[in-house]
Amino acid sequence: MQKFFLYFTLVIAYLGLSKALSPSELGMDYVPNEKGLSRVIPGQNVTVVLTDTHATGFLIKTYYQKFRLVHGFQGVEEMIVRTSRDFALKNRKNIGMSVFRRIEGQEETLPMPPGVAYVGNRGFGEWRPDRKGLVRWRFYRAYKNLPRYLGWGTWRPAPAFYEEYVSHNERKKIFYGLENEFGTEGRVTRKNFPNFFKPERQQKVELKTLMLKYLKENF
Repeated sequence: MQKFFLYFTLVIAYLGLSKALSPSELGMDYVPNEKGLSRVIPGQNVTVVLTDTHATGFLIKTYYQKFRLVHGFQGVEEMIVRTSRDFALKNRKNIGMSVFRRIEGQEETLPMPPGVAYVGNRGFGEWRPDRKGLVRWRFYRAYKNLPRYLGWGTWRPAPAFYEEYVSHNERKKIFYGLENEFGTEGRVTRKNFPNFFKPERQQKVELKTLMLKYLKENF
């Protein structure tokens, strides 16, 4: 009886801790789906990159996502929002992707490689050959930090990449790159958003596992 009471107490403690640490208690905005991003994302000429997704709690889970807001003219900022389970699962393959864009008054929510809304826009850059003679997109000097903010690293888009993006966008189909460079499994994303992919971040301890272990050891 005493062991059962201890077991029950542990469950209540876990539930209490889950609620106490829930982002809902921290005054965060709640975004149930992609349509809700327009309401909470400020500014014009902004592309929103998903940099983290996580769930707190054991039996009662609260989901949240972390975004990097890259403003074409004003730099970068970060935002954390609560979200629905469905939206969190929907974006599980979209780490490092732009999940919202507002450029010149036009808004898009179809996940795409970060920064594609700026590519091809002569207000931000131009197509130029690199040292090997290959044509790549280059931002003007005023926007030299955009590749770092967007998570490009040393990667730069080629015309074929941009054309394929346009084709996917017209068909309303997610585009992860010509060679799947972006998204949770993308090599460019994994290289430039290393914190999300640290081994300790991927380890999960479920309450069910803890309970089974406790019962096996004590009953």
